[in-house]
Amino acid sequence: MAKAAQVTYKPRVLHLEWVEPLMCGGHWIPEMVELASGVNCFGDKHSGSLRLEWEEVVASQPDVIIVMPCGFNVPRALQDIPLLAQREEWTTLPAVQQQRVYVIDANAYTSRSGPRLVYGLESIAAMLHPTVFTGMIPAGGAVQLSADQLKGMCLDPRESPSS
Repeated sequence: MAKAAQVTYKPRVLHLEWVEPLMCGGHWIPEMVELASGVNCFGDKHSGSLRLEWEEVVASQPDVIIVMPCGFNVPRALQDIPLLAQREEWTTLPAVQQQRVYVIDANAYTSRSGPRLVYGLESIAAMLHPTVFTGMIPAGGAVQLSADQLKGMCLDPRESPSS
């Protein structure tokens, strides 16, 4: 992650471990975001997952949102996007406006401690800094949501561009 140390811009990152109720990632997820040169909107490496209120999410104004429901693969996690898209002020979030919302295969890359966390870290780095970390996301490991998906309309993962 030496490249990450050279990055000057550090986006605010909302990592959602659960969508209903809203929960941010805990344990090693905040540390992964830090290592990938991002700033956590919520949580730190010393705490577990935290329950969030929607008003807190809106106030945090995330630059990047990573949806990573614990134990879910990408197709299953995509099913939860309408729950977010129907929320008031969803479309006002910088990450949504800039189409920087991602869904990662949490089952494979973020939910369980082990060697595959390295792929999760590389994937997060690619999401936060796509021009610096190109080609770091394993095939099928994550998707960047399209404008239609961000509106909660199109949920077919084959129609969303890979990051």
